[in-house]
Amino acid sequence: MLLAFLAALLSLLPQKGLFIDDSMHMPAGYSYLLTHDYRLNQEHPPLIKLLSGLGLWRLHPQFPFDSPGWQQAATPEDPEDGMTRIEEAFFDRNAAQFEQIAFYGRLPVLVIPLLLLLAVWWFTRQLFGPVAALIAVFLLATEPNIAGNSIVVQNDIASALALLLFVIALKKFLTDDGMLGALLLGGALGLALVTKYSLLVLVPVAFAILVIRASWRLIRKRFSVKSEVLLPLVVFGAAYFILIAFYSFGVDIPPLLPRYFVYGVHMVVQDTREGRPAFLLGQVSDTGWWYYFPVAFALKTTIPFLVTSIGGLVWAVIQVFRGKRYVLLYALLPGVLYLGLTMTSHLNIGVRHLLPMFPFVAVTGAALVAALVEAGTRRSRVLGVSCALVLLAPSLAIAISTFPNYLTYFNPLAGGSERGWQKLSDSNVETGQEVKPLARYLQARGENRVTGIMVGGEFLKFYGVELEDFPGWYDDDDPSDPETKYVAIGAWYFSEIDLSDEQKEIIDRYRHQQPEAMVGNSIFVFRR
Repeated sequence: MLLAFLAALLSLLPQKGLFIDDSMHMPAGYSYLLTHDYRLNQEHPPLIKLLSGLGLWRLHPQFPFDSPGWQQAATPEDPEDGMTRIEEAFFDRNAAQFEQIAFYGRLPVLVIPLLLLLAVWWFTRQLFGPVAALIAVFLLATEPNIAGNSIVVQNDIASALALLLFVIALKKFLTDDGMLGALLLGGALGLALVTKYSLLVLVPVAFAILVIRASWRLIRKRFSVKSEVLLPLVVFGAAYFILIAFYSFGVDIPPLLPRYFVYGVHMVVQDTREGRPAFLLGQVSDTGWWYYFPVAFALKTTIPFLVTSIGGLVWAVIQVFRGKRYVLLYALLPGVLYLGLTMTSHLNIGVRHLLPMFPFVAVTGAALVAALVEAGTRRSRVLGVSCALVLLAPSLAIAISTFPNYLTYFNPLAGGSERGWQKLSDSNVETGQEVKPLARYLQARGENRVTGIMVGGEFLKFYGVELEDFPGWYDDDDPSDPETKYVAIGAWYFSEIDLSDEQKEIIDRYRHQQPEAMVGNSIFVFRR
């Protein structure tokens, strides 16, 4: 399964263009390796960007330190303008290597989903046995949201791995409170901190658990200085060491933390409180909806994954309360609590922010499937095999039929992938990846110019296609029509989020026209 999953990811790389965040994270990570200066892209921790930078290291692309963006990015908590300028200058200066940069900059991140599947197998095997472990890996590997985000230089898959490793390490520490367990827990906590800022919540969680544990042992008269004082110090000491190591040991006094880590945490807190313009079920909001992520999960996951997830959660709750199998809380609580945490956020821009929940619902879902298969096998081996096929075969069929358009997948509850944009927007439907397939579509028809607007459209030129703006799209535009044969509009823009009245009027001209094609379920192509 791991080999098949890796083969699918490797075949995705040359087919899909850059996710819009890739274009920022790749040069940022490369600059970290060159300079040990973390000013670029402060809104995300460095782990995944450093990994991507290692892929670029063998290419030795030129970095535009002379760009005004390099100085701009040094401004505390304001990396946007600087990063945009750096990104543009970086790819323009290395235009001849664009395809190689896109490939090698994303190649190293493939190790993250492979490690995630291995961790899911290990964790499930410890709780439910080898059959359930294989089923959990299968459910996760055939889920389009996992496969699609696995080739992206973004921290969502990495944060899923970090959270799962934290839970695995916590379980080991609480059952075997030795020095190794403390080091593993501290290592997992440190890894989480350099993966995603929202995982900072694990610090008070770990502290609370250790305090409760010490209090319980004190009541039971099993308190010891080594176990309740020294080992917690090792946990937080190891986490702190990993954190500052990933920032090249650059700390400021006070608070003895890397400055860009502090800036980034502040930015994320601000984003989650204030939100950004978002789209859900035909409505636009600047602050989002508390139910956004449950709805996104219901519409973006496959029906088999959705059914096994809900069924697995219900089954696990029953097992905990009726069967007194409290060990299942390790699989049940993290996913449920993470969902609850996301529901408090006003940043509703994609189901990918919910990915850390996916491994845990895959684990409980697999346990349920394994239990059903085992129950069927007791009656008849044929019945057991049939039960497994009915529950799992659709997942494989969807994974194969959906390839390569995983990120834009929607299940039938949303009307399918071609209509999903009517229910959700942003990174759920358009990420910039489909710019490359769009260029191939146009060139196959003898065209190297197109009028339109789409996420990642600035990269069309690297694929040999010139993008012309709609007349009047920008205030300073030339009002003359470029008269191209084709018009291309990204699905995100049909949601008309954060557009001016003039821009909405331009989009509305095409709203009821029949497109010639919909590239990757993401970009509408109209022939004039």
